[in-house]
Amino acid sequence: MNLLNRIVVILLLLTAMIVAPLALIFPEQTEYSLRYAADLIQINLEWLAIQPPVTQIAIRLTLAAGGLLVFLLCLVLLVMEVIRIRRRTVRLKDGSGELMMDTLANHLSYHIDLLPDVLRVRPRLTSTGKGVRVSLYVETAPNVNMPSKSAEIKETARRVLEEQLGLRVKGEVKVTIKPIPYPRPPRRRRRPTPPKQALATPHKAPQEVEPAQPTSEEQVIEVKVMPTEEESRGEL
Repeated sequence: MNLLNRIVVILLLLTAMIVAPLALIFPEQTEYSLRYAADLIQINLEWLAIQPPVTQIAIRLTLAAGGLLVFLLCLVLLVMEVIRIRRRTVRLKDGSGELMMDTLANHLSYHIDLLPDVLRVRPRLTSTGKGVRVSLYVETAPNVNMPSKSAEIKETARRVLEEQLGLRVKGEVKVTIKPIPYPRPPRRRRRPTPPKQALATPHKAPQEVEPAQPTSEEQVIEVKVMPTEEESRGEL
């Protein structure tokens, strides 16, 4: 179904890539081609009109059957594309029986989960009737070797499905590996710098100031004030 879808999409894209640019670049030639196609259809209708009634009925029935066949074919393809019917069983390789698809995912997840450095497995299995298609989504440790681990997972899945369960694996086992990220290193905390403190100046006790005493070299001068004449008279 996927191959048919790709073929149809490729044909439609090629047709659009060729017809649309030519129709837009050369509109006169496009009109001439459409008129030619219309004239050709008109000529065929005129030819059909002059045919006997039996021939006309036969031709019209043939055209109707062709149109109905195209409609049914497109309808089947549309239904198959929109509504995908999943088969619940898969036939064993030797044809001795069938196996339920529900148990395959758990069985495969159990064996792959036992591998080292595998943290989580999400299998996706699709039954083709006579075989099974396998897609695996695996989460691993961050320091795992991807090529060797992918090859180990593929080999384990194929061995479990073909040897233990007796199934036929269609195509290649697709493995998508997602290593978990490395843990972030702890951030170094900066030590808080102590606040700068002002240097404390020692408190000096107030010193008593002693009165200055005259030295031996200094002389004390006494000034005597003589009374005036009026004062002396008054005393008398």
